[in-house]
Amino acid sequence: MANKPFKQFERQIARLLGGVRFPANTGGPVDVTSETILASCKLRKTFGLNALAEEAERMEREARGTLKIGIVAVKPRRGSGRKSPVLIVMTAGEWARFHGSP
Repeated sequence: MANKPFKQFERQIARLLGGVRFPANTGGPVDVTSETILASCKLRKTFGLNALAEEAERMEREARGTLKIGIVAVKPRRGSGRKSPVLIVMTAGEWARFHGSP
């Protein structure tokens, strides 16, 4: 089995969240799930702000009706040997739900 970078990234996020990774061949919209979080993982060279916002909104919709929070875990690909941080993104609506705010 090939150990592609996006699979490694999904495994990293699953460990971070204390969850499990869904294999890509399941065709679902969620890459990782934990007890409290549904996550979409994006390992991209470029990822525009509008695309990121749309993905965060999609994950918010996925989490609606559950007791889980929808997030996007995104990591920029800067090239070989150039480290980059993992960013965790959610909508303000998910933030409020996470903190129990109205």
